[in-house]
Amino acid sequence: MLAQLHVGGLIEHGPTAGAATERHWIALFERYLPKRYRASSAFVIDSRGNRSRQIDIAIYDHFYSPLLFPQEGAVHIPAESVYAVFEVKPSMSRPLVRDAAAKVASVRALHRTSATVISAGTRCPAVRPNRILGGLLAASSVWGEATFAANIAPAVAEHKRQEQLDLVCCLEHGTLEYIRAVRVSRPEESLIVFILRLLERLRAMGTAPAVDWEQYGCSLRSFREK
Repeated sequence: MLAQLHVGGLIEHGPTAGAATERHWIALFERYLPKRYRASSAFVIDSRGNRSRQIDIAIYDHFYSPLLFPQEGAVHIPAESVYAVFEVKPSMSRPLVRDAAAKVASVRALHRTSATVISAGTRCPAVRPNRILGGLLAASSVWGEATFAANIAPAVAEHKRQEQLDLVCCLEHGTLEYIRAVRVSRPEESLIVFILRLLERLRAMGTAPAVDWEQYGCSLRSFREK
């Protein structure tokens, strides 16, 4: 993975380098995540007409989620269908951690509906949506291997719950996970720890809630009435 990102950085420049980096991470998710999930660059929207900032990588429901208003390089995804969002950078620093936290908060702030579903002829009640996972992905950091853990831990822990980053993967220096406390992996285990912890966190979230399309329709009617 590091070799692919470094080669991409040598060949690509500017915006194309960022897009190439995102593609490598998306390819990684497609390789290791169960097929119930899909990953892509996206905007996240809700039934009240709100939209998140552009998200580098959103992991969302593959089976039931429609892709609304697809564009080149990004799609619009209902907030109910999103499991996790990640910001992607060549290197990470404290300002980039803050920016990633703000992007995650822009998704968590969206309204999410939950509709009843029919299973085996039985009407199942609507479920409460789980908190969306947020994170930051990069090949390296400005701190270096020896000081990475000491700097990334307070940079992540200082944010409020709405902005909290759950998983931060720096391929060269380690993976951080935040669950009530901060844990940082060894550098040589950064990618495998990240994948395993992401799989476990996604499993614990269960299935995304069913979208209440009636509420999306009401929002459109309200827009026309205005």
